Amino acid sequence: MPLTQKELFAGDHIYVKRKGHFYSHHGIYAGDGMVLHFKGAVKEKQDPTVIISDMATFLKNGKLKRRSYKRRLPHVETLQMARAHLAQKGYSLVFNNCEHFATYCATGKKKSTQVHRVIGGMATLTLTVAGFFIRKKTRSKEGP
Repeated sequence: MPLTQKELFAGDHIYVKRKGHFYSHHGIYAGDGMVLHFKGAVKEKQDPTVIISDMATFLKNGKLKRRSYKRRLPHVETLQMARAHLAQKGYSLVFNNCEHFATYCATGKKKSTQVHRVIGGMATLTLTVAGFFIRKKTRSKEGP
């Protein structure tokens, strides 16, 4: 059963899948149908800023999801932190994206599982390619 806005608490870390589930957009639920989040991706706006918008704008017809944590800050503190970042600029896909913002507000730690997944995938690919060339070079020295 899909999550509904009525099930949310102010200060919840929420997200929605985007672009064929390739990435997610994250924010902090502010209550009364409003969400604090970075405005769009870099390609959608020159200088992304933390804004407050209505839920429909945040979701863009996607399905609402809530991030759960084993340990997190109180919801009131999360919401205060998110509001303190309104109008913040300095978006960075790798170091300060919407997931970093929402995770920081909820836990006090900037983390992005999406970035870790991509970097981990690139490291695996790099090691695989390097291993292929090392094996190929070793075999060519050994002869046919």
